[in-house]
Amino acid sequence: MRIDVPLFKITKQALLPIQGFWIDAAPFVIFFGILIAAHVLLHRGKHVQLWRRACQITAAFVFILFLHRCLCMLRGWIFALNKVGRNDIVAFGHLCMFVLLVSLTLAFGRLFCGWLCPLGLFSELLSIPARLRQRLPKGRRLIAGYLMLAGVLVVVTWFAWLVRPGTQFFSENIAAMWGASLLLFLAAVLPFELHDRRFKGVKYVSVVLWLGLSVIGVFVTSPWCTFFGDEIDYSSAVSLAAVLAGALIVPMAWCRYLCPMGGALGWLTKFSPIRVRKTTPCTNCGTCDTTCPMGALDRGEVDGSSCIYCGQCNRVCDYRFVREERKSEEDEA
Repeated sequence: MRIDVPLFKITKQALLPIQGFWIDAAPFVIFFGILIAAHVLLHRGKHVQLWRRACQITAAFVFILFLHRCLCMLRGWIFALNKVGRNDIVAFGHLCMFVLLVSLTLAFGRLFCGWLCPLGLFSELLSIPARLRQRLPKGRRLIAGYLMLAGVLVVVTWFAWLVRPGTQFFSENIAAMWGASLLLFLAAVLPFELHDRRFKGVKYVSVVLWLGLSVIGVFVTSPWCTFFGDEIDYSSAVSLAAVLAGALIVPMAWCRYLCPMGGALGWLTKFSPIRVRKTTPCTNCGTCDTTCPMGALDRGEVDGSSCIYCGQCNRVCDYRFVREERKSEEDEA
């Protein structure tokens, strides 16, 4: 089933076409501008969250409503490899955003997730009930979590049945399966949600599976395709519903555990010189545990692969962004 949404995009053609192709330089320029602005504003100190929301809202408007192009960056490089040498302009169109994102992540960290990704923005806003639930005593918190999960499963299952496709091909349902996997995965996570670091490694498995399916030719859609594209397919719509519903139960659940893009960027962030570090001794007050929307903080320790550089921890417990210079082999010797 495919649902055509009229006037979903304000612009239906390339704003800055390259050689008359559908290849558009506008997303590249805007994407670069927002990420550079995010890096500058992140280190401004005051009003960081205000600037972050401004960047997120700008990105949401530009990439959801304004520009025509889909940002399928994770699989774009796979498409590009098939075109290199045969049609280099098309290869550039598929590869340019991916190369830009990788380069800026290596230089500045995982800013895309915390400052630009529209799916991250909506997940963060919908995470407010989940974060309030985390303040309950453990027993009541767990009961409330499972009750919410049961309700979400019923609603998402009903929605999936309502918009089910006429055919049942594997590739037509793969994104929906990812969304269903997230909700089922939360059932195992809930008892450990405040100390869930052991579960976050699943995102790397998600990356491998996502890329593997793309390489063998399965057209893998995703929750963000519903936002970035100019048409809505069944699988993307169902996965989006599951992802947003999951955020009501565990803060930013998709971003924490199963997002392939987040997993790839989390791994790349390990090579970035800019890190979040606590600048004063930890007092074990536990404030930071519930401050981070990604649960990347635990009694002064920072899970760098989960940090989205949102800067919320800067307001508590003296966490700061610092540049860590890599030691040369001679210095280490």
